[in-house]
Amino acid sequence: MSIGKFVMTKGKSWSGLTLKNHIGSIFGAKPQLASKLTTVLLQNAGMKNLDTTLSKFPEKVLETSDDFVWKLVGSDERNIPLVEARVDGVVVEDTDTGVGAMRSVIELVFEEKIFTKVHVLGGIRPDDYQYRLLGEPSEEGGVYVYEAELFGGEESLAGAPGDEFVPGNAFSIESAYVEDELSTEGAGISFTSPYLMRNSVSTLRMEHKASGAMIDMKTKPVYFAGIETTDGTGKVHKSVTWMQEVYWQFERQLSRIKARTLMFGKTNRDTNGRFLNKGPSNIEIKAGSGIREQMEVSNTTGYVKFSIRLLEDMLHELSEGKLDFSQRKFVLRTGERGAAQFHRAVTAEASGWMAVGFDNTNQNAIQKASSKLHSNAFSAGFQFTEWKAPNNIHVMLEVDPMYDDKVRNKVLHPDGGVVESYRYDILYIGDMDEPNIQKIKVKGEEELRGYKGGIRNPFTGRRGGEMQHMEDSATMTAMCMTGSMVKDSSRTATLKFNMAA
Repeated sequence: MSIGKFVMTKGKSWSGLTLKNHIGSIFGAKPQLASKLTTVLLQNAGMKNLDTTLSKFPEKVLETSDDFVWKLVGSDERNIPLVEARVDGVVVEDTDTGVGAMRSVIELVFEEKIFTKVHVLGGIRPDDYQYRLLGEPSEEGGVYVYEAELFGGEESLAGAPGDEFVPGNAFSIESAYVEDELSTEGAGISFTSPYLMRNSVSTLRMEHKASGAMIDMKTKPVYFAGIETTDGTGKVHKSVTWMQEVYWQFERQLSRIKARTLMFGKTNRDTNGRFLNKGPSNIEIKAGSGIREQMEVSNTTGYVKFSIRLLEDMLHELSEGKLDFSQRKFVLRTGERGAAQFHRAVTAEASGWMAVGFDNTNQNAIQKASSKLHSNAFSAGFQFTEWKAPNNIHVMLEVDPMYDDKVRNKVLHPDGGVVESYRYDILYIGDMDEPNIQKIKVKGEEELRGYKGGIRNPFTGRRGGEMQHMEDSATMTAMCMTGSMVKDSSRTATLKFNMAA
């Protein structure tokens, strides 16, 4: 439904210097007002939501604006993919049989030197076939070649099938057996070097110029009898003078840009570490990665049809072997459309419960109502906002307005709303002692404000005195340095609608 027939004056957007005639042309007419509240469409983009959440955790304060780095150590127990296997110098094929029969030597080739002599390895069928390493590996053109023999009882003397040695098959450590007396050697240990992660601080700046005549320009005589806007929560902000409105809009829009940079910031650094944009000063513009860009390097899944089973599979991947059963509580951030889709999926999943003897009927779902339509009127309805899956996985839904922001999110979903509203993010933020996601700020550079004025400075209220230029105007500028750090992106996850499918 179009609101055009209800609009008496069209809203206008502009930037730059605002003069008296701007205000007169926009707010000049003075018909009787039915309401003094100006509804600003799409004003609340919701970007402060995440910023507010992260503010509860300790911020990382840097001494300088140089790149910041952190170390991420992977698991010291991993599967190592096989490059190839050889017997008597001939590469084993997947159709071969009896490989390593009668304890003949098999050469196992890996790209990493993780295993040592004495280790017993398991391949894709560790319960059936295990391999004892006979010595330290030899290096051969950047790969490591281990001599091994099948380990086990009488059945192992028949050898292993060739499909055990397909390139890419995973091998891991099973044991380290030695003789029970007079043994002379044992298996060694391996180390995992940490990944050195890097991100940059982004420098943001805004400015606004105002005419000196705006120093005491009142809004009361003009159309809106005081400019009133809502902040999206129903709270009304009223500007009695034009400069109050300038301050309000300046700080609000700066806050929005900071929050969007924190969440959606895209780095302009290439793989060689160079920044690919320059400003008017011919100096590099350094932009760091926001939370989302850091998240999406792992655990991002696309979907065409959403289901609870799909969600459970993703959460099991995050939990299995990593989180204790008591820690498997996840907050799922999504938009309003995603919340409705979640409800429908839970409803479909629970539709057969009564048939198998689970009667979860909630009498409060149907309540007495008052209506002119009928003397015995009722209301009915409910919404699922949580899901408790097997293995103590507990999902709690949280609607974030940023997913429904129709200004930033422009692609429409075929079922209505924007595609972004159907996105589900799990942001494992961590605990107070060791947050997984943190805001970054530079010491002394968090929020800078400056003013440059002529004979009148409406930003400070100064009349006369020291002037920075001859024009009767003033400019306010703000600059800040901000960034974000996702220490371990594997502890976050994203499920998003696949538009192309």
